[in-house]
Amino acid sequence: MKPPPFEYYRPGSLDEAVQLMARYGPDAKILAGGQSLLPMLAMRQAQPKHLVDLQRVGELAGIRNADGRLRIGAMVRQREIERDSSVPPLVRCAVRHIGNFEVRNRGTVGGSLSYLDPAAEWPAVALAMEAVIVTASQRGRREIAARDFGLGPHTTALAADEVLAEVLLPAGNAGFGFAEVTRRGVGDFAVAGAVCHGASVAVFGVGQRPQRLPGVEALVSAGQPADGLAESAASEIDTTSEYRRRVAAALVVRVVTEAAGRR
Repeated sequence: MKPPPFEYYRPGSLDEAVQLMARYGPDAKILAGGQSLLPMLAMRQAQPKHLVDLQRVGELAGIRNADGRLRIGAMVRQREIERDSSVPPLVRCAVRHIGNFEVRNRGTVGGSLSYLDPAAEWPAVALAMEAVIVTASQRGRREIAARDFGLGPHTTALAADEVLAEVLLPAGNAGFGFAEVTRRGVGDFAVAGAVCHGASVAVFGVGQRPQRLPGVEALVSAGQPADGLAESAASEIDTTSEYRRRVAAALVVRVVTEAAGRR
């Protein structure tokens, strides 16, 4: 199929991009890496009247440490993150599970978070690491905690006129674990997955959005043996699929065990 007709814009600065989004708002879509949006356009699942391409917006590139946090620009490619030793090991580990080399070479951090597929790695990692998503609009910048960013499948707290600008991650490395089960091997979307960062535990691929498990986290903080975590995880996981519940609970035990071994 062919995409529907639209007006195409390629701003050269963030100011120009937010001006376009302020002007066209709900009728516009942002093009970042295009790994999710372009197939949706081709199948006409998305039919924007205006397409704003961020490829030339230099302010959205780069990875840097500032104010005690790691700042990752929204247009940073997954492949760049995978190879950057300044990025926390958990993030680099998770990114290697995103698609194949070609997808990681084009896909961006901002694109993955904005699309918010419940089975995607980035939203779950951001949730477990208590990341902060920074947006830009003509009203200024806004910080949104990862726990408040994902509202549901492909639905975020981004306003129609906002551009996702960067992601803030905590500095330093905590013990971590990451695991997922897919239908067709590495690179496919997760049937179920789990992330552990320090004492934070999240699951993904099992419900409407990634989910933290506070009950499990309390047990981890208290030094609960791993053999008691699966039952607690299974009771907390919000899903309609009993199979996904069992798989995710088993993965929680795995990632918590991995994290403990890396502390």
